[in-house]
Amino acid sequence: MDSGQASASPGPSVSMISLGCPRTLVDSELHLGRLVQQGYRVVESAEGADVVIINTCAFIQDSIRESIDTVLKALELKRRGRVKAVIVAGCLVQRFKDGLIAELPEADGFVGVDGFDDIDRVVARALAGRPAASLRRRPQTLRWQEPLTREALTPPHYAYLKISEGCLKGCSFCVIPKIKGPLISRPIEALVDEAKGLVERRGVKELIVVGQDTSDYGVDRYGRPRIAELLSELARIRGLRWIRLLYCHPAGITEELIETMRGEPAICPYLDTAIEHADDGMLRAMNRPITQAGLRERLRALRAGIPGLTLRTSVIVGFPGETDEAFEGLLGFLREIRFERLGAFRYSREEGSASFRLPDQVPEAAAESRLARLMEQQQVIAAELNAALVGTVCEVLIDEPCPGEPGLYLGRTQADCPEVDGQVFVRSAGALSPGAFVPVEITDSYEYDLVGTALDAALTLQPRGA
Repeated sequence: MDSGQASASPGPSVSMISLGCPRTLVDSELHLGRLVQQGYRVVESAEGADVVIINTCAFIQDSIRESIDTVLKALELKRRGRVKAVIVAGCLVQRFKDGLIAELPEADGFVGVDGFDDIDRVVARALAGRPAASLRRRPQTLRWQEPLTREALTPPHYAYLKISEGCLKGCSFCVIPKIKGPLISRPIEALVDEAKGLVERRGVKELIVVGQDTSDYGVDRYGRPRIAELLSELARIRGLRWIRLLYCHPAGITEELIETMRGEPAICPYLDTAIEHADDGMLRAMNRPITQAGLRERLRALRAGIPGLTLRTSVIVGFPGETDEAFEGLLGFLREIRFERLGAFRYSREEGSASFRLPDQVPEAAAESRLARLMEQQQVIAAELNAALVGTVCEVLIDEPCPGEPGLYLGRTQADCPEVDGQVFVRSAGALSPGAFVPVEITDSYEYDLVGTALDAALTLQPRGA
């Protein structure tokens, strides 16, 4: 269930700074939901709040640095008397535990990744000047306490639905299983109930399905993957216009999933599936249970089975042992597939990962050079794909007015996920409300964004795959 907008209760004020991915954002909403139930009120600005909670990310070194820098800034506000207490939560706490607590004696509380039932206790003790930590791991059967109460940190028209926690795959570069543990899937019935609540109480029109590996959803609970069945159930919810699937492992893409995405109009023809690399040697070293041929087969099946599909992926360059030949092979594969959306990252050597002690570490300068080349290539591909949309009419979900630009709005097509993909700059003679679906004629394009003019809503939009 979802509690909607921030409570107007007169209790102590709490500000949440949520770092990292949408999965962390859902956790942040759960923390706030529990605090609102206990009489706290949510405020946007950290400065002036009674309590600041930083829900951290610790996936790679860049996210660790961002998390630590954010915590230090909050502690500076506390030193200046601008906040009363600072709580550090999430993956950074779980990954580094006692060492982090010793390094940050000024912090007033610490909450690990399973601390949803303890957040109110830790905050109350912090405000009373009695710092506390909640680092215990729940038994698997208790990780999800249904129903869930969330305090929204997204606009009312879209929300994330976290369907599982943890992961079974064991990629050699990844420390998430050490932080989050093995896969734990939530029941289908609970997820459908939560999604209905988001639609009914908040007016959510776009639901974004997330997990560490959504393709494995249900394996632990039901003995087999049931992501296709879950999507079918969600697609039946009245009022839900778009359903978007993220973080699907390519090895888990099945014909059942393709048929479900093709057959349910509410499911966006959009799939986020991280390939990480395309060289067989690199895929083996990364412990990715698929080959280049397997990737090609699944991606071609997706393209053939889902008209108008937008494919999003992510890749890693500079993994230990990546030769020039392996990198050129990756570039060639990306030119062949022409992903509409792509994120690329330089390998981050994480202590505790299986790849940490691998030989043949790639020099940082070489990895940076490869990253730049890859992104230059993708920029050309993205620009060409966007240019082909000029003159077409697309359905656009309006997110917000463009600040300082009367008559200009920011929106997204089905091909664009919030925060990570491009936007459509929409000109309109009339006022457009956030959450409105508007037919837009595309008049111009950039590498990642589109420009268009809002049309009369009675006009017919081009069908999927046109």
